[in-house]
Amino acid sequence: MSFTDESGFAESETHRMMRETAREVANGYGDDYWRDVADGMAPTEFWEDCADAGFLGVTVPEEYGGEGMGIQELTTIVEELVAHGSMGAEMLFVVNVVFGAVTLTNHGTETQKEELLEPLVDGDLNFCMALTEPNAGHNAPNLDTFAEEQDDGTFLIDGSKQWISGVDKADKMLLVARTTPKDEVPKRTQGITLFLADPHDENVERRELDVGIPTPENQYELSFDGYELTEDDIIGTRDMGLYQLFDTVNPERLVGAAGAIGVGRNAIERAVEYANDRVVFDEPIGAHQAIQHPLADAHSKVEAAKLLVQKASWLMDETSGTEDMKRTAEVSNMAKLRASEAGHEATDVALQTHGGNGFSRDYMIVEMWKGSRLGTVAPGSSQMMRNHIAEHTLGLPRSY
Repeated sequence: MSFTDESGFAESETHRMMRETAREVANGYGDDYWRDVADGMAPTEFWEDCADAGFLGVTVPEEYGGEGMGIQELTTIVEELVAHGSMGAEMLFVVNVVFGAVTLTNHGTETQKEELLEPLVDGDLNFCMALTEPNAGHNAPNLDTFAEEQDDGTFLIDGSKQWISGVDKADKMLLVARTTPKDEVPKRTQGITLFLADPHDENVERRELDVGIPTPENQYELSFDGYELTEDDIIGTRDMGLYQLFDTVNPERLVGAAGAIGVGRNAIERAVEYANDRVVFDEPIGAHQAIQHPLADAHSKVEAAKLLVQKASWLMDETSGTEDMKRTAEVSNMAKLRASEAGHEATDVALQTHGGNGFSRDYMIVEMWKGSRLGTVAPGSSQMMRNHIAEHTLGLPRSY
């Protein structure tokens, strides 16, 4: 659905075709494929199909091989892929398309764009982002990772990162580090810089984390010990990286929200089919209100959250300026909160509908349940979304 003055709530032909193509791609991969992905298999063929369909370059300008569209189209694609069974596809798009293509399109140098955007669009280059740390999860200004400038203009980076997705497959990494101490900048949100880094450098050590959720990307802890970068590796403006990062984290939240809508739709569809087919005491269990009402509630909440995601995506594409960006961030946080909560509730209701069968991996519901639970924690927990809404939208005192 495209929120434009001309179309209102009518879906544009472009978006209809995108959804149709996304369904065709998703329908080529069944539950067995995604169970294998959850067990460690790389979704190479799926990603190649996404590249061939033009999905990976949807937000990239045409001059760099992309489609020249926006976040509305990106969230449309992700939602439809996940709604038709591509479990965890939203994470693949966040790690590569948002962290990579969106960041470079907005803030990369011309050299960085010319070198990296086309391979990202073609699916030949993988990306990741190293932001969160053991002592600075949601509190990015408290980053300990420090890039100290040397006399020759290079930067030596020391520190650690945690919960970094897809490092093992990534060719390039968006690295967030402090370049000026907090006590030397006017505001604590200044002094942070974005770098283009090599995750496989000998001075970058990684350790895989044991995570009990099904994802297409493994999670890692990273240690940087004298890792060297140059001024040419800076993305955007030195010391202003946290502000530039908003152009990455807001799309990240919306793509994650689109995935939550997709998994909610998929879970409800499976639950409805099961409730119609499962006969107990001579009638389908779906004939009982104890089954009907939770599914009806979950469906309506997913649909309501979907409208917020569409509104936030439209705002991100159509608005500019400080006040507009503030409003976009507010709606993006509301969309992320409502979508992740609605998506998880839908999988929970679907699990309950399936009864004991819901815990069998053959039905995929328990895999959806675990994955959707992650969505209420990352990217950006439900509590932090509520904090932002309370402070920035409602004008309540800062609570953290």
